[in-house]
This record gives sequence, C-alpha cells and structure tokens, in this order.
Amino acid sequence: MDDRDLHCHQFLVAKENNELVGFGRIRRHNGCDEFCSLGVLESQRFKGIAKDLILARIKIATQPIYLVCIIPDYFESLGFEIVNDYPPEMADKLQYCTSELVVPEKYVVMKYKKELK
Repeated sequence: MDDRDLHCHQFLVAKENNELVGFGRIRRHNGCDEFCSLGVLESQRFKGIAKDLILARIKIATQPIYLVCIIPDYFESLGFEIVNDYPPEMADKLQYCTSELVVPEKYVVMKYKKELK
C-alpha cells in the first residue's frame, strides 16, 4: 500500500453490518485525481464492493482520474484504459510502485476515459 502523505479524508469505505469490508484511497493532485490502495476483505471479494467504491468515486470526480495497477483487465471493464502519456504525479507513482512495491506482474498507468459529469 502506498502510505505516502496518508490522510483519513482520502478514503472511501464500504461497510456491511457496521463492519469495514473494503476501502479505496483517493489522492488529489493538481490537475488529476489518483485512485489508489483499493482493498476488499478476502471473505467479501467477488461481491462488487471494489466496483462500487470505484464507481462512487467516478460519480464525484471533477478532474481526470488515473491509477497505477497490475490488473488492467479489471479496470478496463470499468472504463479505464492504459495510457503512456500521463501527469508527472502518475510518473512518480509508477516509479514508486516499481521500486518500492515490487511484484512479478507489470505495473501500468490507466486513465478513466469516459466523460466526467
């Protein structure tokens, strides 16, 4: 999890019976929003919780939304696409992920491509 510049107001949470079951962090940058640190309890996965968190954020977005991930197929189904041109903040995030959050999968930068309301 990217814990840089962490603040509680950056999180959307999902609860069931007053218990936390999922969360998604939004980092607001100058000119873009970053959806990051998405997580759902293993016992609560495949119920649409992550999708609901992402869609809730999209509804209130006022600037372009980006994310860095290792599962682009999932995010493509929600309107994101892989991009090679992105703001410096996302280049920083990609560098952070590849150097500090090392995984065998390849990281990509994605942007929400549908028009924001």
